[in-house]
Amino acid sequence: MCFNFFKPFKNNVIIRYMSILNWTELIISVLTIVALIAGGIKWLVKHYFEEIRSELKPNSGSSLKDQVTRLEQKTKEAESLRKDMNKKLDHMYEILLDYISKNSR
Repeated sequence: MCFNFFKPFKNNVIIRYMSILNWTELIISVLTIVALIAGGIKWLVKHYFEEIRSELKPNSGSSLKDQVTRLEQKTKEAESLRKDMNKKLDHMYEILLDYISKNSR
């Protein structure tokens, strides 16, 4: 199919024109390209979110969810150890202060 975009006019002036059929072909072509691009984007997003969803489900250790859970547990353990160490250090400080106060008299 040949597009006839240019039509000679008097005094060698060229005027651009398009028939209804040409406009229809152009619109259908543009809509087809837009639909293909939208379909490609939809496919990419769908597969990208499937990968993210699989990372957020626990699967015995290798998923992001499992790693976050392990980090939370280790953080809780570290927090309890820190509190225990603070109590021991406070107790040792009190003993030291008592010792200093008894020996300074």
